[in-house]
Amino acid sequence: MASENSPVLFQARPLEGMLSAGASRPTPLAEGREGAEDRETWPLVHALAATLNSPSPLPDLAEVLGTHFGARACLLLCHYPATNDLIYICWHRGAPPTCHRLGATEADSRLDWQRRVALGLIGQTLDQASGQGLRHWRKGLAELLQADNCPPIWLRSISAATAIAVDGSGLQGAMLLLGAAGLGLEQTVRANLASLGAIAFHQQYLQGQAQRHTEQLRYLQHLKEDFLSTLNHELRTPLTSMMLAIRMLRRPDLTPERSAMYLDILEQQCSREIGLVNDLLMLQTLGAKPAAVARQSVGQSIDLGQLLTDLAGQSKETWQQAQLTLNCQVPAAPVILATDPESLTKVVQELLENARKYSAPETVITLALADNQTPNGRVTLQISNLGMAIEADDLPHIFDQFRRGSKATKEGIAGTGTGLALVRGLMERLEGTIKVSSQPSDGQLWQTCFTLQFERHDPSIYSSSEQNS
Repeated sequence: MASENSPVLFQARPLEGMLSAGASRPTPLAEGREGAEDRETWPLVHALAATLNSPSPLPDLAEVLGTHFGARACLLLCHYPATNDLIYICWHRGAPPTCHRLGATEADSRLDWQRRVALGLIGQTLDQASGQGLRHWRKGLAELLQADNCPPIWLRSISAATAIAVDGSGLQGAMLLLGAAGLGLEQTVRANLASLGAIAFHQQYLQGQAQRHTEQLRYLQHLKEDFLSTLNHELRTPLTSMMLAIRMLRRPDLTPERSAMYLDILEQQCSREIGLVNDLLMLQTLGAKPAAVARQSVGQSIDLGQLLTDLAGQSKETWQQAQLTLNCQVPAAPVILATDPESLTKVVQELLENARKYSAPETVITLALADNQTPNGRVTLQISNLGMAIEADDLPHIFDQFRRGSKATKEGIAGTGTGLALVRGLMERLEGTIKVSSQPSDGQLWQTCFTLQFERHDPSIYSSSEQNS
């Protein structure tokens, strides 16, 4: 159902100075002139309406508009404030239309400058309703359309621009007809073109959303298949080792030493299986409650430096077997943190295990704690290692559930893709933040660093709350 914000289709909005309902009827001569205009307008309206059924409505719309009005070029610009997407379509004689997306980017970059130019052209076109003209449009087009730091050659023959504002529900845009002379478009034609433009812009947005959703579904399906394949391997491997150990234990000629060895294998593989199941259950719990929950131990404060020192001491044998060195750096003074010790321990263990898997042999893993020494400041914990790089395409998705890096899959490194997803969920529960970077270091090795930050609360706050409770 149409609303007051819906674009007008095939109907001119009433303007000041136009005839009201009670005004006198036009003369027969005027009616004849209007009939001639209708005969010229309706074929255009039908041609433009046909472009709405196209898989690429905006490029087709630009070409039909430019061709019908004899323009040398046609430029369509549209901004969707809800998503901050900005697109422009350019058609000129002798070349097919091209579509460009100007996504949000870093400030002062070339793409950011193009975005500002395009938004400026749209804003000036919308301001025409208040009597303001299109200013500096030639310079703006030269900045927007230039390639290899040069404006297109065909732009030199353009000396006039006819601008039509498109102000629809959830979008703002402009249609620019460029040529050697301006086009005197009737107000009715402008209104119809603006309505068709609003519909085409909205349809382009819906098609883009549908395409993004389709790509996301494909991506999720890929993750699902990859996870099931990995999970099948991760479950079968311990079970196979356990079955083999059980068969060996049944042999009557087994020595006590061999029997103890197979019992150790059984215990290790059972622990591995239980750990995997517990991780999956915890991940499900965190996914069901993504928001941060109240701290489970706010009445108790822990010394984070001591906790890290204990964890480093417990895993010495693991690092020696992997030919790695763990360097634990903590301040001499206690770093008091009010948090959930179990969740924090799990976070550190997962990050250390991740560092172990991806570190090159004979390298150092650094576990560094820093405190800014203010009661309500922030505590920073960094875990860094030297080894395999994290690809730039993988970096934004490293904390996604079941997502594994492309290199990890190629190298056959064990894992299910749940560890870092657990870390992110637990950090949200602890009301902390986590960031990751991967930079080239000496030789062919890359340094990967996870940076965690927590609020360092004054322990006296919790002491007073305990006394008052």
